[in-house]
Amino acid sequence: MNTANYRFWILIGLVLISGFSQGMLLPLLSIILEQNGISSTINGLHATGLYIGVLLASPFMEKPMRKFGFKPIIVVGGMLVIISLGIFPLWDALWFWFILRMIIGIGDQMLHFGTQTWITATATENTRGRNIALYGLSFGLGFALGPLMTRLLSVHQALPFIISALLSLLVWSTLIFIRNQWPEDEIDSAYPTSSVQRFMKTIKIAWVALLPGFGYGFLEASLHSIFPVYGLRIGHYRLIC
Repeated sequence: MNTANYRFWILIGLVLISGFSQGMLLPLLSIILEQNGISSTINGLHATGLYIGVLLASPFMEKPMRKFGFKPIIVVGGMLVIISLGIFPLWDALWFWFILRMIIGIGDQMLHFGTQTWITATATENTRGRNIALYGLSFGLGFALGPLMTRLLSVHQALPFIISALLSLLVWSTLIFIRNQWPEDEIDSAYPTSSVQRFMKTIKIAWVALLPGFGYGFLEASLHSIFPVYGLRIGHYRLIC
């Protein structure tokens, strides 16, 4: 296998395990909080922590990537996720878990920004569409497998977090086998040079194109965070736990 293909499949593996941990975390924490007697309103608001982390990190990814390259961004994002997953069981406090959710959101954003940009920047015109399709497929597969970890709550509450952290560490360790690269500097001086300025300009020009993503994010967060609570309340505890 050549270097480019080897790097591509490592990045795909990172995306899969990221989808797995994210798909696990949303329903898992919703079930735990419901079992602890937390109201559905607070439960739903608590789930926003992950996405607040994504929003906070999004405008500030470009400059660090151009300075340090793709690999350090992905490594730091991975370590944020792994460490956060590992310390979830240490302290069962609502505000503490909310902060951990935000940190995981930041880590996931760093991972996805780094892997998406690396894959598209190094793909040829003939393979770019296929590579992005495989990227989406791997994330979707991981996201679909993640909720199965909720069944481990019947064994021990900490077990899903520990397994997810170990799997993430195992997959992220494969990054040591690939070399770092930097994005090509193709910024046109006619456009704003600030990342935040370009971020705002994109929203202003392409807000209609961003609406489907907004709708998908709303459905994803609501279904994976609130639907498990609904399932518990109508008596499907054994099916999801």
